[in-house]
Amino acid sequence: MAESIIKFRRSSGSKMKDKEFLEVSENNISLQNSRENALTISFKSSENEVKDIYQFFDNFDELEPIFVDIANAGDVEYYFRGISPLTESTGGTQPLQNFSVTLQLRREFL
Repeated sequence: MAESIIKFRRSSGSKMKDKEFLEVSENNISLQNSRENALTISFKSSENEVKDIYQFFDNFDELEPIFVDIANAGDVEYYFRGISPLTESTGGTQPLQNFSVTLQLRREFL
């Protein structure tokens, strides 16, 4: 079975145009929906991989739009709500770094 990719894309009006796109393997991510349409995405991987992912999200402003595409299902627009600090977990042959980001589903009211 092919590995799925989750894509994160800054909105076109982003001030960080040089770093507007990120692809992450689903093997390094866990997703958790919570109340009020919030989505918590946890990342866990080697220090080198997590560093690049963390830097992508660390430059977001609160409520900045971000598009998420899970397994090529199409972009869903969220607002960035926050990022946790990097932590290290032990287990296995090498230490892993992890952190999480919280996104809020963008809803339009008619």
